[in-house]
Amino acid sequence: MAPGISVKVAVVGGGSIGLRHQRVLQDLNHEVVLISGHKDSAKYKLLQTALDQESFEYVVVASATSQHFDDLDCLIKNNFSGRVLIEKPVFDKSKHTKPHKFAAVAVGYNLRFHPAVLWLQQTLPKLGAVTSASFYVGQYLPTWRPGSDYQNSSSAKHISGGGVLRDLSHELDLVQNTLGDWQKLTAIGGKFSNLNIETDDTFAILMQTQKCEAVSIQMNYTDQLTQRNITLNGNNGTINIDLVNCVSTFNDSRTNFDVKPDDTYIAQHKAMLSSDMQNICTFGDATKIVETIEAIEKSVKKSKWIIQ
Repeated sequence: MAPGISVKVAVVGGGSIGLRHQRVLQDLNHEVVLISGHKDSAKYKLLQTALDQESFEYVVVASATSQHFDDLDCLIKNNFSGRVLIEKPVFDKSKHTKPHKFAAVAVGYNLRFHPAVLWLQQTLPKLGAVTSASFYVGQYLPTWRPGSDYQNSSSAKHISGGGVLRDLSHELDLVQNTLGDWQKLTAIGGKFSNLNIETDDTFAILMQTQKCEAVSIQMNYTDQLTQRNITLNGNNGTINIDLVNCVSTFNDSRTNFDVKPDDTYIAQHKAMLSSDMQNICTFGDATKIVETIEAIEKSVKKSKWIIQ
């Protein structure tokens, strides 16, 4: 699809991320139809009703994680043949989908489009063999979505597919995309804070991947400083990335990036609509992340290493 061509888009889900996709796509001059059973501004309450009434070239599935499979199944049953972007994680647990006719399907790990992450992919070969890696993400859930009660959010509820391990699975995608598939892992995690939620709020994961013998990943809902950092040590030095302040360092060299909050979403939608899949998270990549999440949960439950 040629750049600059306006398309008709269905955004499924009226939560904060669905409304963000709606706004970003409208700013890109696309016609956007919102579908939500909980938002008064939505044109339709059900995806099936929207598909019966209108034709779309692009569908963004941004409903609760636990609803993704049903929404995707609805598109498949209706023989939808346009492009589909599913918010991350693709599913709340491993599931098998039926064959589809989509022109393209991808999953919304938009941090792949952050300039510092793109810089990392270009700079990584200079590091030589990676000897250790650390990924950290922490954000205080009560202040995550201003104007809404965190206790009623999808993050706080099992039925919605919430929990820090799924909400902040960007880090799992970045590890997989940068350092390859994991070979073995172990983890500690659960609900450790006094937040009024039923889901997990903290995880610490240790894994060995195809390209690195020692990878640590920490994620939580409790960090009131809001931090997102990546550190890679290699035979030729150290790379550090601060994704909140948009700064990267390779040994003595420092690079600053000018990144606005919507930039990665804009880049992701432009890539989807132009069929530029170079930095897109594929459906296959995303299903591997769900399998990784389940392996991490299994490790916590059994207090043991999980071997791939």
